[in-house]
Amino acid sequence: MKGLFSNQVSKKVKSITLSTAFIGGACISSLPALAASELESTALAGSSLITYSSQQHLKSNQNYYFDQNAAQLIERTEKAINWYKEIVSNGGFIPLQISELLELGSTGKEVNLLAERLYQERDLKNNACTDAECTFDQQIEQAVKQFQRRHGLKVDGRVGKRTVAKLNVPAKVKLNKLKLNFYRITNFAGSSDEQYVYVNIPEYTLRYVKAGEVKLQNNVIVGKPSWKTPAFSDEIEKFVVNPEWRIPTSIATKEIAPKVAKDPHYLAKNDIEVRKNSYLDSKTVNPSNIDWQAIKPYQFDHFLVKRAGDENPLGEVKYLFPNPEAIYVHDTPAKQRFGQTQRALSHGCIRVEKPFSLAREIIKHQGETHTLKQMDEARVNDTTQTFHLDEPLPIHLVYWTAWVDEDMLVNFRDDIYQHDTKALLNDEEQSVIAALIK
Repeated sequence: MKGLFSNQVSKKVKSITLSTAFIGGACISSLPALAASELESTALAGSSLITYSSQQHLKSNQNYYFDQNAAQLIERTEKAINWYKEIVSNGGFIPLQISELLELGSTGKEVNLLAERLYQERDLKNNACTDAECTFDQQIEQAVKQFQRRHGLKVDGRVGKRTVAKLNVPAKVKLNKLKLNFYRITNFAGSSDEQYVYVNIPEYTLRYVKAGEVKLQNNVIVGKPSWKTPAFSDEIEKFVVNPEWRIPTSIATKEIAPKVAKDPHYLAKNDIEVRKNSYLDSKTVNPSNIDWQAIKPYQFDHFLVKRAGDENPLGEVKYLFPNPEAIYVHDTPAKQRFGQTQRALSHGCIRVEKPFSLAREIIKHQGETHTLKQMDEARVNDTTQTFHLDEPLPIHLVYWTAWVDEDMLVNFRDDIYQHDTKALLNDEEQSVIAALIK
C-alpha cells in the first residue's frame, strides 16, 4: 500500500548517537471439516470428532471476518479434545518405569512398553513390538523425536529423564490442558484481523499471519519467570534500525549502579551515557558526580542510555507497540541462546532470532520496495532510522500451552509462568471449560 511507511534518521559518528528519532519504552517486564485421511498423523486418527460449536453462528454472519488460521486452529483443537476424551475413557496411557537411557539399538521389555506408549498417541504409527522382545529401531527413534518436538523437548531421539517425565503425564492432565487452552484459543483477539503478528509465549515462537496463511515463523526468547512476558494485544506502530537501549530504572539501579560503584569506568567501557532529565535529553551528566553506592532500587534522578552498536542488547532492530508494560520485540547479539529448548531468559521483552525477517515480510506484503532499500542502507551506513507504519499492524502476545498445529500434531508446552495451575477448571461434561487467567 503506497505510503505505508515514513522514516526519520539520526546520524551516528564513531558509534555515538547525536540525535534520535523514536519513542519507545524500556523492557521491564465456514470452517472446512478435515478429511479422515488428514487425521492419521499424531493424535487425531480413529476418533469420533465433532465440529466447532460456533460454526453455524459464524456462517450466518456474512459480514463478520474470521481469520481462517484461527478458525482451523479452533477446529483442530476441539477435535483433539474429543480424541483425548476417548483415550481417557479407554484407561489412559500406560505408565513407564524406565531406569536407563533408551536409544537406538536398546532392547528389552522397556522398549516394548515404550513402543506401546508411543503408539497410544500415534507418534509411532504401527507398533510391531507386541510379543517378542523389541529393539529400539529407527522407526521408534523417529517416533521419539516427534514426541519430543511436540512437547518442546530437545529433539535427539533418546529417551532420558525429561522425555520419560513427559511420557508419564496422565492423559486426563493433557485433556484438561487442551480444554483450558481451547478456552484461550476461542477468545483469541486476532481472530478478526486480516493480518497480524502473534507470539505464543510458552512455545517461544512468533508468527506473521496474512489472509489466513502463516507467512513467517520465527524463534523467540521471552521473559524469565521472575520477569514474565505478559499476554496482551496491541499494534506495531514502527520499527527502529540501529536502536539505542533506554535502560529501565529497575535495571539501572539494581544491576548497573553496583557495577559502576565497583568500577568507575564501567559506563564508558559499555558505551552507556547518563542523560539528565529524560531518555531524550541532550544534556548529559558526568558519572563521577553521582554517588553510585548510595543509589537504592528504583530511586534514580537520571536516565541511562546504551548507544547503538554491536554490543547493544537490542541488536540491530526493535519493533515498537507502545504499551504500559514497556514490552517490545527486538534483535539480540546473543544468538547462541536460540539453540536452547527452554528460552524464558529475558527481562520481559521478546528477542527474535531472525530480526529483519518480520520487517521484510511487512514491507513485501505492502509492496514498499523503496522502504526495503532504505532499511538496508541504514544497516550499511550504521545510522539510527525509524520507520513508521501508517497502518499499525496488530500484535497479540498469547499464552497457549496446548494446541494442534498445521501438521495435525498435538503440541504441549511447559506452564512456564504457572498460569495453568492458577486457572479455574470446570471439569467433565463441558466442551469449553471456564478459566480465569491472571
